[in-house]
Amino acid sequence: MKKGKAGKVIRIILLFIVLYALAGLLLYQYQASIILRGTRLPSNYTFHFDYPFREFNLPLTNTDRLNMVLFEADSAKGMVVYFHGNTDNLVDFAKYAPIFLKQGYDVLMMDYPGYGKSTGPNTERDLYNDALISYQLARSYFSADSIILYGKSLGTAMASHVASLHPCKMLILECPLYNFDMLAKRYFRIYPVSMLLHYHFPVYRFIRHTFSPIVIFHGRKDRVIPYRQSEKLKPYLKKGDEYITLPDGHHNDLYSQPLYQHVMDSLLDR
Repeated sequence: MKKGKAGKVIRIILLFIVLYALAGLLLYQYQASIILRGTRLPSNYTFHFDYPFREFNLPLTNTDRLNMVLFEADSAKGMVVYFHGNTDNLVDFAKYAPIFLKQGYDVLMMDYPGYGKSTGPNTERDLYNDALISYQLARSYFSADSIILYGKSLGTAMASHVASLHPCKMLILECPLYNFDMLAKRYFRIYPVSMLLHYHFPVYRFIRHTFSPIVIFHGRKDRVIPYRQSEKLKPYLKKGDEYITLPDGHHNDLYSQPLYQHVMDSLLDR
C-alpha cells in the first residue's frame, strides 16, 4: 500500500475513533436530558382540568418540591397512583384520569423532577424515592388494599419499584420495560451501554419481589418499547398475574383499544 493511501486510511480510522469516543462521552454526560424529556411549567402555572382536583407541592429540600395533582372521584373506593412516561408532564397525561374516575377511583399523578412544576435532582434513585412519596401520600387517604399502582412506559419502573417494597391492591404496567439497558442497546448498539448508563430501571428485578397481583398490557405494534421487552418479563410473573397482548396496539393508543377498555373495566370493578 502506498504511503499516501495508508496515511489516508489511518486518518479515517483515527477520525472514527475520535467521533466514537466523543459520542460516547456525550451519551455518558448528557443521558439524563436524552432519557428524561419532560416539559417544564412556571411555578405559578395554574392547572385547569375538566374534573375536580387538588394540587400538592411537597417540599423535598429548602428549594426543591414535588408537584402532584389528585383527581377526585365521587365517593371514591380507592386510589390509582399513576406514574407517567418520559415526555411532557402531568397536564398531558391527565386525559387518562377518567378511565379510573368513572370506576370510582381517585387518581394521583406526580411529575418527576424537571417535569411540570417539580424541581430537584433526577437520578434514578431520586426518581424511586419520589415515587415512594407518592405512595405515602396515597396511604394517608386509603389502606394499601385500596391502592392501585399504575405505570406507563418509563413509569413502569417507578410503579414496580414501589410495589416491590409496599403492598397494593394491584400493580398495572402499560408498555413496560424489561430494563433500560436492553432498550438502549437498540439505539446505541456500538457502545457498552451497561457501563455507560446511569439509569437502568430493572423492572424485571422489581416484579420478582412484588407479591401483589400484576397485570401487564402491551401492544404488538409498539415501536417505542418493543413488545419483546415485556415478553421477557413473563417468566417473572407468578400464578394469578395477567399478561394482556393487544394485537393492534401501539405505544400511546392502548386506552382506545376495545380489549384494553374491557379488561380495565373488569379490573377496576373487582
